[in-house]
Amino acid sequence: MFSSIMRAQLSLAWVIGPPLAFMLALNYGFTTMFSIAAVIFVISLVLIACKLPSVARVEQPSEAAGAVAQAGGWQDKNVRMLFIASTLMWTCNTMYIIDMPLWISSDLGLPDSLAGILMGTAAGLEIPAMILAGYYVKRWGKRRMMVAAVAAGVLFYAGLILFHDRTALLALQLFNAIFIGIVAGIGMLWFQDLMPGRAGAATTLFTNSISTGVILAGVLQGALSQSYGHASVYWAIAAISLVTLFLTGKVKDI
Repeated sequence: MFSSIMRAQLSLAWVIGPPLAFMLALNYGFTTMFSIAAVIFVISLVLIACKLPSVARVEQPSEAAGAVAQAGGWQDKNVRMLFIASTLMWTCNTMYIIDMPLWISSDLGLPDSLAGILMGTAAGLEIPAMILAGYYVKRWGKRRMMVAAVAAGVLFYAGLILFHDRTALLALQLFNAIFIGIVAGIGMLWFQDLMPGRAGAATTLFTNSISTGVILAGVLQGALSQSYGHASVYWAIAAISLVTLFLTGKVKDI
């Protein structure tokens, strides 16, 4: 539940950030937008330096450390499969984020500001999705929730292929929010359950899957949009999401 609340705070920032960024860039220019972002970073630095407490590290007993060394890790096929699935999940999400502002303005002819509205809407809907996921995960299980989340992602990306008006794009953000809201919170916990006693390594694998997905997304989106147009990006995302759904269903439930 704590992880879900922490991730919900990040989504709250996404509610405010994209619409504000697009408004500043369109009305005042990129210099103003980046200057305000720099000021916010300085404020964050001051708050971290002055207000956050320093927490002492808790050393594990030698016996516990030995047990941790024997715990499942990359050698476990379930961990490897979840890593690949998580990488593909974030590849889909990042390809959408990169391409969507260009797609809606150049191909669909919709206002540039709609990109920020769509991102903010999805982020706002992610907050209750994350909190509810943290509340119900013990009852429903992580695999069931993750499979449902990826299925929502499949519906979202298929919807982007089929529906192109403003109202439909806004409505589809509900599926996007369910997808990212659950994956971002429960995904990390699933890694940790598959690697008992190695929470740090499990979290690192999860964050590395995000980084790997971002790298793949940039390459794929750039190549596809340049060679075949923006529409091809969403067909590719939909196909990748189906593969992700299959892989997620194969991972062991804990």
